[in-house]
Amino acid sequence: MRARIRVAGNNGNRLFALAAVLVLIVAAIAIPGDGRASQDVEGNAQGARVRVVHGIADAGPLDIYVDGSLALFGILFGDTSGEVVLPGGEHALAVVPSGGTPETAIAAGTVALGGDSLAYAAILGTLDSASVGLFEVDDRPLDQGRARFRIISGVPDAGEITPTFAGGDALSEPLAFGDASQYAAIDAGTYDLDFLDAASGVSLLSLPETPFVEGTTTDVILVGQVSDGTMIALVQPIQVELARAVGRSAQIFTGGCARLEAVAADLGVVQTGQGAAVGSAGTDPVAQVFSAAGIPFDTLVASPHAVVVSEDIDAGGDVVACGDIGGNLTDTGALVIALETQGTGATAGLAVLAPALEDPGSTGVSVFLIAGVPTAGAAATPVISSE
Repeated sequence: MRARIRVAGNNGNRLFALAAVLVLIVAAIAIPGDGRASQDVEGNAQGARVRVVHGIADAGPLDIYVDGSLALFGILFGDTSGEVVLPGGEHALAVVPSGGTPETAIAAGTVALGGDSLAYAAILGTLDSASVGLFEVDDRPLDQGRARFRIISGVPDAGEITPTFAGGDALSEPLAFGDASQYAAIDAGTYDLDFLDAASGVSLLSLPETPFVEGTTTDVILVGQVSDGTMIALVQPIQVELARAVGRSAQIFTGGCARLEAVAADLGVVQTGQGAAVGSAGTDPVAQVFSAAGIPFDTLVASPHAVVVSEDIDAGGDVVACGDIGGNLTDTGALVIALETQGTGATAGLAVLAPALEDPGSTGVSVFLIAGVPTAGAAATPVISSE
């Protein structure tokens, strides 16, 4: 008997379990005017887009039919197709053992398309009990230095799976077959992941050194079966835009305030606190930022460097305040420097620098700036690059 096509989607913060929604899929597959599906290898086509994932270990190669026309052929277990691009409307979709006809489909149903979204159509389960889950991708811009990820559970014989950082915290609630976690934002980097049987705590699969690259949305899709040793994780990154930070920003420059040379480290946007106002009214607001600069503290004090606060590049990028890195250390080994407006020499704020305790190659930097300080005539104007 054919399995139904079912859908899991993420609309804002809502998540629908794949097993809970019947037959209709909203989003991502459409057919061009000639009646056949097309694959967009360059990512430039207009319309809804779907990447098909083959996650049934015992199914062999599969063909995908849309409205009776062959859209994909011979996709293998563990593979992900290019983007299938189709316009909106209702269409019939059938998943067929390679070389078969739509009448021999292992999963079939009607899809209703909407918008220009991007989604994964994951073929999951077993040959005798197949299903298709549609998982819409969150491709909104990310902040600089950040990545986004989600876990999709498509292992039919695993029970509930708890995804975790290896030896650490859980990444989501336990996921049943067809469930997807909410997307989560994380500092870009490489992480060790572990997928545990929720009931026993036994590791079902380890995924060391998983890259979550800056400016990518990554789906980790668990497929195959535990019982026959075919369970694997498909790591699917998609590049998204980086949102450029808006507002005054802080940097470390080589050279001194009298002659700035080049940006050595970007410290981020300097902004006032976002919490509730408390205490005495009428105080001057103080903007601040904390960052870890990837430069050893000893390097910063061994040759001329400066902490600079600049206007947003759209406002000209002019220097607001600057402080040469140097002076007497505190009892704890930190260095506090004054930030002065260029030209007038008035104190506009301060910066605190200290060796990072967990990483000798980095320096922790806190910058505090009186928020109302105007831009003064700068002795030097740094070039601030934007992404």
